[in-house]
This record gives sequence, C-alpha cells and structure tokens, in this order.
Amino acid sequence: MGLAHKGGIFISWRFMEHANRILLLVASAVGYAFAFPPFGWWPLALLSVGVLVGFLRTALPMHGLVAGFGWGMLAFGIGLSWIWNIFGPLSILLWGILAVFPAVFGWLVCMAQQRGIKTGWPLALFIALAWTGTEFVRCELMPLKFPWMNLGLALEPWPLASWIGVYGLGFVAAWMMAALVTRRFRLAALLMTGTLLGGLMELTPFKSFGFPVTIIQAETAPLNTYLELSRQAPAHTRLIVWPEYAVPKDVRLSDAGELTAIQDLTISSKALLVFGTQTRLGGAKWQNTALAINDGVIIGEHGKNHTVHLFDDGERGPTAAAFAATLGEDAIEPPFRGKIGTPICFDCDFQDVVRRMVLDGAQFLAVPSMDAASWSAKQHIQHAQLFRLRSAENRRCMVVAASSGVSQIIDENGRTTASLGAMQQGVLSGTISSISELAPFTRWGWLTPWIALAALSIWTVWLLAFSKPKMPQPADVSLN
Repeated sequence: MGLAHKGGIFISWRFMEHANRILLLVASAVGYAFAFPPFGWWPLALLSVGVLVGFLRTALPMHGLVAGFGWGMLAFGIGLSWIWNIFGPLSILLWGILAVFPAVFGWLVCMAQQRGIKTGWPLALFIALAWTGTEFVRCELMPLKFPWMNLGLALEPWPLASWIGVYGLGFVAAWMMAALVTRRFRLAALLMTGTLLGGLMELTPFKSFGFPVTIIQAETAPLNTYLELSRQAPAHTRLIVWPEYAVPKDVRLSDAGELTAIQDLTISSKALLVFGTQTRLGGAKWQNTALAINDGVIIGEHGKNHTVHLFDDGERGPTAAAFAATLGEDAIEPPFRGKIGTPICFDCDFQDVVRRMVLDGAQFLAVPSMDAASWSAKQHIQHAQLFRLRSAENRRCMVVAASSGVSQIIDENGRTTASLGAMQQGVLSGTISSISELAPFTRWGWLTPWIALAALSIWTVWLLAFSKPKMPQPADVSLN
C-alpha cells in the first residue's frame, strides 16, 4: 500500500507538472497575440518565444510539432481574429495554415536536440535559425504568404531595422531568448548589448528641407469629393495623395472628363498628385495602378506587384521602379528635384517592392492604400504598422493615403508624424523630407533571412543525413 500510495502521488505530481506546462504554453501564445497592435505590449513577444523554446527543451519531435501547431493556432487565432469577419468559418483553415510554421519550428528544435545538439551556443543558434527560416517562408515565400505577426514586427520602434530588417530583428530576438533558456547568459547579454548600442549608433542620413504634403482620406467617394477635399490643401502643398481605387476604372480611357478634371487640379494646385486607378490590359484583364500627374502631365505609373490573395485585385505588375519629378519650383522653399516611388497598399506588406524602388533612386514614397471600411479597427491598426516598418528599414519618409484609415505621414525612422484615424473622411497635412543615402538594409541587410534559411536548410539536411537519433532519456519517456 505504501508503494501504491507513493506511486499515486508521483503520477499526480507528473500530471500536474505537465498540465502546468501546457497552461504556460497556452498563456504564452495568448501573450504573443497581445504583443501586436492595438495593444503593442512587445515584451510579451520575447517572453512568449522564450516559453515556447523552454517547452520544447524536453519534448520529442512529434510533441514539438503538436505544441508548435497548438501555439500557432492560439496566437494567430487571437491576434488575427479579424480574419473571421472576412472569411467566417474558413478562417479556421487559414489560421491552421499559418500555424503549420510554428509547428515545423517545434519539430526542428526537438529533432536537433534528439540528434545531438543538446546545449550551448549551437543549440541557441539553431533555434534562432529555425525561427527565422520558418517565419520567412510563412511571410514571404509560400503561395499564401502572410507577413503579419512576425517577431521582429512586434519590436517597434525597431532598433537596427535599417541594418538587418524585420527578419534580422526577429533572428536576434529569438537567439537572445534561446540563449537565456539554454543558460548561455553571456551570449544573451552580448546580443542584448549589441542591439541596444546598435540602435543608438544608427547613422542619421542627410535630409532635405521639409516640404508640405497632403493626404485625402475617403472611400468609394465620387471624383468631385476628392477634387473638393484636395482644394482644401494648405498653400504650397507639393504632393497630394489619394487612396487606392480612388478612380476605380482606367481614367485614361474614360470619356466622362475625369482625367481632364484631375489634370486641371494639378495645374491649379501646382502639386504632384498620386492616386489609385486601373490600367486595362486587353480583354477582361486589368492592373491595379498608382498614377502620378504633375502640372497636367502623367509622369509616373506603377502596377501593383503584390495583389491581395483570394480577391480580384487585377494582374500583377512586373516592375518596381521610381520616376523623376520636380516639385515646388514656384514655392518659397527650395524645390524638390529627384525620384519618387509609389508602391500600392499590399506592396508595402513585403520587403521587396519598397526596397527596389529605393534602390532605383526613390527619395520618398507616396502610397495609395485600400483599408476598407468593412475592416475591424484592429485590422486597420495592424496594417498601419507595416508601412512604418518599411520606412524604418529603408530610411525613407512615406505618405500613406488609406481609403478608410489609418492614413499616415511617416518619417525616415518609421515614426508617425501625423495621422488620420480609421472610419473618417478628411484631409491630413504635414511635411516630409527627401533622402538620397541608402540604408545598410537596402544594400545588403535584406539578405539576412535568406542567409538564415540557407543555413537552416544545410544544417537540417546534415543532421538528418549524418546524425542518428539518441536513445530517449527518462525525461523524454515521461512525456509519452
């Protein structure tokens, strides 16, 4: 009876231990969701990843797969709850697709430990590579790529973003938390110190004299509304930006006089106008387009590169180039003579379009965006964060005209200097500067996730091909 009683106590203790670990894992997934807007409690993202890594330290690969999937379902289901408003029950499938990637991360970490990478800096490094590699595939490479809620995005205001980008920040953060969990405190302290000092030592680019810009925020409004609101822009405004789909047809082929009215506005206001319209490609095909008109002349055009998944958003544009413009020659301030980029909405959710425009010489960016009135407030706020990140990565000011908000004027550090909240119609004015100097991220920092993914792939193949699984240890057996 004594042995049975002791055995019962041991089983109860083990059950409670496993239950507590699972509850802690659940809490960490919920915390990860709260690290993003509208809450933005970014330390929770670090703690959440640390708890997940700690859970995986004593798990078998299959347990790691299940734990990672469950963690992902909770984190994405709560953080991206607005998806239900769009897709209803299909949202469960979409959250499940996103959860596959933390599941693969869990399997990779447990597999590496089972095949001999048990402790030390190699394990911490492998964990960071596994996190960055799986996250990068989810966000940028898979067919249903979805760049929201990645670890680096939670760490606003993003020190070192202009060096290593959002995935580089996520890599450093995951490496630091893995070092803490594996008790490599010196490595964790070194990574933390390097991040803080690197953020303080970021170079300040040379900026031009600030010049005035104006955003018109309105959705599905008639052209006359956009024209009338534009006439309310302050004197000497050099740039006016309307939202995506402001003119939801090919304005150049219209015989209703819309193009003439728009051209007349640019002549009378003496400002460059960037707005969303369409380009007919023949037959039923069309392209979502940002058109730029200055002094009555079309001087720039960009076809949206990243069309929105699962929606009719036209054919993908093939190029991401900047165009030359001269603004404000009649103003008191010095005129702007240089190049401008005009990415469209979803283009700014990913790294490539803005970076390519800046490489082509864009000194600032004017962005028409479609943030629909049917979106929840949470979706509006989360989407607004991605534009700020792209500004911080490339050290470029950005003027974002969202149809129903959040419209923003963003400085080169990714900070909003003026904004117009969601569900409002109106005029937003402020100033921006042009910058010619290229950030380290724009030159080479964008390669960080590619290097991490390549290193992870090589290391994983080597482990699977040349390293045999170790016999389960007692701690492992207890999980069965």
